[in-house]
Amino acid sequence: MSAGERTPAPARPRWPVRVLVGVVLLAAIGLLWPFADWSWWPIVGGLGALVLLYLLRLDRLLFGWAPHLAGLVTVVLMAARSDPWAWGLAAGIAALGVGIARLPDKRLVFAGGGLVLVFGIAYGIAHFRTAEQRHQEQAQAAAQQAGNVMALAPELLPRAVARGIATGDARTTCDLLGAPARDQFAASLGVSDCAAAVHQLAAQVTDSRAYASPRVPSSALVKQAGQAGQPGSATLDGCQASWLVPSPGPKLGRFTLTQFQQGDRYLVTGYAPCR
Repeated sequence: MSAGERTPAPARPRWPVRVLVGVVLLAAIGLLWPFADWSWWPIVGGLGALVLLYLLRLDRLLFGWAPHLAGLVTVVLMAARSDPWAWGLAAGIAALGVGIARLPDKRLVFAGGGLVLVFGIAYGIAHFRTAEQRHQEQAQAAAQQAGNVMALAPELLPRAVARGIATGDARTTCDLLGAPARDQFAASLGVSDCAAAVHQLAAQVTDSRAYASPRVPSSALVKQAGQAGQPGSATLDGCQASWLVPSPGPKLGRFTLTQFQQGDRYLVTGYAPCR
């Protein structure tokens, strides 16, 4: 060899395929575990698959790949408990790990890094939206519980209120009304609280069976959609209610409602008597 010639650099040793696959599976398990709510069931399932393979003597047919198969079972079970964004993130981490092991070839490193970046951002956005939605639902549920208010379809409200008054069920009737509506309901009759108002109206019912089944025209209910993320609202004119027999009891009154959790259930937030 002449003096001007350089000795070629020794080739960079690469990891054995079995070791590389094992590292990738362990990395995928470690990444997916938090997304699977730290559940131990996928790990138990993977260990169970490994024990079963050895008990059935199938490990010999797999030529030493039985632990890797058990790891794959664990990854699949964890992915099933995660969302698709976590799957893409795990795939990106796996590709990145394989690419690092195959350096100086950087193509797989760039591909894995791109997957990690794209799916990582997508997961962050989806997680933020889910957390924000969960926070709003919890706040609405807490508000409902704090006010001890029942949410129901507005079409069912007249019958529910009339049945409560007809039977003298003050607890159920008052649970249908929010805190402002209860006070307005009691004030309309000049009594101290909602329960006293229910008992006073119950004494005016002459036919409890007929009174418990009022008929309200569809025009009595007016709904308004919410704007800019705000819940919708509705008004229900119970003064338009009619019965099969003439005047079996007092008029129901007018109700103001607020939509609950973007569904077809509403909370009663206001009350006014019939004039």
